[in-house]
Amino acid sequence: MLDWDDLRHFLAVHRHGTLARAGGELGINATTVGRRLSALEERVQARLFDRTPDGYVLTSTGRDLLPRAERIEEETLAIERDVLGADHRLAGTVRVTATEMLATRFIMPHLPAFHDRCPEVTLSLECTTRSVSLARREADIALRLARPREENVVTRPLANIPLALYASYGYVGHRGVPRDADVTLTGHDALLFADSRAFAVENDWYALRLGEARIALRSDSVSSIYSATLAGLGIALLPVAVAERDPALRRIHTATSPEPRVIWQAVYADVHKSARVRAVLDFLGEILAPDVNLVHEMRS
Repeated sequence: MLDWDDLRHFLAVHRHGTLARAGGELGINATTVGRRLSALEERVQARLFDRTPDGYVLTSTGRDLLPRAERIEEETLAIERDVLGADHRLAGTVRVTATEMLATRFIMPHLPAFHDRCPEVTLSLECTTRSVSLARREADIALRLARPREENVVTRPLANIPLALYASYGYVGHRGVPRDADVTLTGHDALLFADSRAFAVENDWYALRLGEARIALRSDSVSSIYSATLAGLGIALLPVAVAERDPALRRIHTATSPEPRVIWQAVYADVHKSARVRAVLDFLGEILAPDVNLVHEMRS
């Protein structure tokens, strides 16, 4: 009889192409993945993958097995979601995925209060920018900066994240304040987001004001840019709701700002009514709302 756990390893290798990447997805080492795959191949008495220089590629037998394994996965995950959705205990683990900046600056400061309220609920937090599958239970709740498009997912916009230019007081003391940041930052050092589609709106807005400014750093990590700004490396676009509260940072005022990012909350419909998932959803809604109010007050 086939073991569902072996089929999980089979699907992970197919989706990620190598034992190492499959192991990273499953939270185990590559050796263990290889051992489970070998056990499955021995059980079905057939080779399921060709080992190629480019990775693991399904054989004809593997291709025949794939749709059946996916159907078993769908049914197994549906059972798990049904059980979780019907669980009324305020206890257990809730897996949340969010960007590093959202996790460290928006969520972590409030976790002690949540733990006092729900001491038997454990948050398992993955900081990532990759898109996870809620249907495959890679997370129970996802916080994303783009609207999720998965089927059977309940989505809700939680908050806007306006951005503005900031520099550390140490930088300003040494380099001065730009005369007119709306026109040019010539003579200053700029910290920009990675040159990718994900940051196109912010980078396009900033590019119009760079002039002959030197680009000292590009990064796809907002947390890294925040830390570099604190260290005095240059002027950066940072979340207003966080930077405005930081006494080490000074706002560089401009007449306009990039279009705010939206924090989208996503949860699979089947688990939406679970007591512990509901508690985390309520908590996230509560802690993000004040940041929205702060931004409105500063702009009024």
